[in-house]
Amino acid sequence: VSADTEVSVTGQVRARWELDDRSFDTATITQEYTDLRTRVTVEAVVDGNTRAVVQFQDSRRLGGLNQFGDMQSAGLNDSKNVDVHQAYVQVDRLWQRGPGFRAGRFEINLGNERVFGAVGWSNIGRSWEGAQLWYDNEDWSVALSRLKAVERNKPTGNEDFDAYVVTVGVPQAGLSLFGALEHDARLSIDTIDNDLDRISIGGYFVRQFEGTPLDVEVNAVYQAGDMAGTDIKAFLFTGELGYTFPGRAKMRIAAAVDYASGDDTTADNEINAYYNMYYTGHKFRGYMDYFAGSGAPVINGQTPGLIDMIFRAKASPDEGWTVKGDVHLFKAAQEYRGLNGQLTSNIGTEIDLTVVTTRVPGVKLQGGLSFFLPDDSFAGMTDPDNGLWSYLMATVDF
Repeated sequence: VSADTEVSVTGQVRARWELDDRSFDTATITQEYTDLRTRVTVEAVVDGNTRAVVQFQDSRRLGGLNQFGDMQSAGLNDSKNVDVHQAYVQVDRLWQRGPGFRAGRFEINLGNERVFGAVGWSNIGRSWEGAQLWYDNEDWSVALSRLKAVERNKPTGNEDFDAYVVTVGVPQAGLSLFGALEHDARLSIDTIDNDLDRISIGGYFVRQFEGTPLDVEVNAVYQAGDMAGTDIKAFLFTGELGYTFPGRAKMRIAAAVDYASGDDTTADNEINAYYNMYYTGHKFRGYMDYFAGSGAPVINGQTPGLIDMIFRAKASPDEGWTVKGDVHLFKAAQEYRGLNGQLTSNIGTEIDLTVVTTRVPGVKLQGGLSFFLPDDSFAGMTDPDNGLWSYLMATVDF
């Protein structure tokens, strides 16, 4: 009651219309729908050091049925759709120049979100529940996170899913390192050890070379451990090199590669397919989200890994306008069995076109058009149709 408290209320309303024909079968019809996401955040800062944050969220598809199978629109039903997306207590400094901590439900974004990300594109988004302890200064930072994915409170044995993450950052060098241990005991049966113990160690580097138009961004991750007695040996490497031309348009072109290892056989008692963990999938591997999920991409029942070779361009032709174009050339890292049992590494090509404007006061407008040209084996049919997807999105922050 006696503390000096400042309370702020902010929010966001986002509506996104989508035209979806991502199936390669000409017999399927094109889907058209609109998703609406509403967030309201209440933050109380106490004595300039301690904060309590609660973020409410409603996510719905317009005209969709609620969790009870009832109409949400034009009816008299309560959809009971509001959830707490984030709710945590945070102390910036436990003492002067000391560490800080956070506990509760919160988003986690590491680096460029290729390993841990909140998936802002999603109509729901990813939150974690647990606690974080960190220390930072001008030169470096370190953070420890204990995250609880599943808590079953089983009295006869542990069947929880826990993750432990440590990160070290050197901001001036554009470098951050991380290590993560995931322990999932949900598959254990009596004395049979079917646990997942996956260790992921990696780093992220980003640099705009001073005095030059060049920039670079790199991710590297190695995974080890075991799952149900099977050894894990997998890796990820991503790299992007960009060049920004002088001039008002700030045109940038870039070439990039995203390489995730895969399994070439299931008979060697090793898991070589890189598990994509908890990344913001929509930012990578094409906006059509054929490969956006956590885990290793599954192609025709196999996990051959993925190579994504990317060419992109971006420019601002006028104030408040941005246009972007990306081309993704997809191949499997290992050959997989496709149509008629033949081995192939071919997958397909995706083209993404995007336009963004903030010229309309108070709203960000964004639209895109994407095409996917699949290989027959990836589509699972001879002479497949091309995939098509388009969207229009309006976002208002307040």
